[in-house]
Amino acid sequence: MSRRVQVAAAVAALSALALSGCGGGGGASADDLDASRDEVLDAARQVLPGVLDALGAEVQDSYGEFDAGGDGIVDRRRYSVTVIAVGAQGDTDDLVAALEDAGVTDVQVNPIGGAAGQRDGLDVSGSDPSGRDMSVSVSGPYLEVADGVPRDAAREDVDLG
Repeated sequence: MSRRVQVAAAVAALSALALSGCGGGGGASADDLDASRDEVLDAARQVLPGVLDALGAEVQDSYGEFDAGGDGIVDRRRYSVTVIAVGAQGDTDDLVAALEDAGVTDVQVNPIGGAAGQRDGLDVSGSDPSGRDMSVSVSGPYLEVADGVPRDAAREDVDLG
């Protein structure tokens, strides 16, 4: 077999693997998604109550859910815990201080309001506390999910306490 034929065969095989989604680790399993969910819940319970207390806010609703992301071809999911709170006192500078006091690093102010940063590889964000209500959240990374892993689209109530 000539070198040109070998290269063409290798390219064809790699292209077929890429298009089929095969190869590599195959993506996250249901257990991987559960572990990510548990990690986000633990972080939310450690971070969010302190942020809300610092702003004088009261929890109106708190929930967790998986959301999808990506290009629509590859199944990517992440778990997020979101808190809707009322009665916050302060502004974006106070939100930044509360996030930093909770161990959130690399906090950046969003030009349209709110701020976001990282804690232990998780995204932590909050909306502008000077509005009627605000949200704060902790989100895990998007995981590329293996074929056949069922979707759990249900929202679940989260007890932060």
